Amino acid sequence: MTPEEIEGFLAEPRLAHLATVAPDGRPRTRPVWFVWADGAMWFTTRLESRFIGTDIQAGSALAASIASEDRPYRAVLLRGTAEVWEEDREAWLLRISTRYGRAEGERWVRGALKEADRVVIRLVPTSTVSWDFGKGDRTPANAGRRR
Repeated sequence: MTPEEIEGFLAEPRLAHLATVAPDGRPRTRPVWFVWADGAMWFTTRLESRFIGTDIQAGSALAASIASEDRPYRAVLLRGTAEVWEEDREAWLLRISTRYGRAEGERWVRGALKEADRVVIRLVPTSTVSWDFGKGDRTPANAGRRR
């Protein structure tokens, strides 16, 4: 995909599947809501009671896979190091959650704000790979890559 197509694809409300590495070396994955803004993926977790949060605190690298559910399949893979983002926490939580439904998102945020370890995470990718099988991207050699 072109950079513009990637931006459009990530603007759609999809689940991202995050992967981290546990301290013992085991891979771990979890689906999450996210927002793509300012060249970064923004999502939320809990630092103490969710393994994604504890892995990030331990310095785990992070990978995210965002794929379409319809044919022809499209996907974007992101890799990088995540950082806890403290500025405008409530606004980011609301932006992330209401993207998937305003009423449900607002209800979710009310509970999330009571969780002391609830944080916003920012992932600026160091590597991006994408493909669109509708355009003939069927091998890594044809996939769109940005580094």
